[in-house]
Amino acid sequence: MDFIQNLNLGTTAQISLILAVVFCLTQAVKQTGIENRWMPWLSMVIGVVAGLVSALLISDANYLSSGVLGLLIGGFTSGLFDGFKGFSGKDEK
Repeated sequence: MDFIQNLNLGTTAQISLILAVVFCLTQAVKQTGIENRWMPWLSMVIGVVAGLVSALLISDANYLSSGVLGLLIGGFTSGLFDGFKGFSGKDEK
């Protein structure tokens, strides 16, 4: 997460909150039986929404940076590599 902090897209509290929300919601959605190949993309969408909501809660006018922050956290939380691997159809063993 040092990479995200170095981009200066949000505070440590904001990053922690978005990370917790994205992780918990992604784990909850996993229980529904959705295919694993959609999980990284869903995690990034949840991250963007969580980033925008956090910007609203702290009265931050920079919605773009909060959305990008959520996208990055969603990607890091789910493992962005797994998303591309799932769509390629090639599973490495």
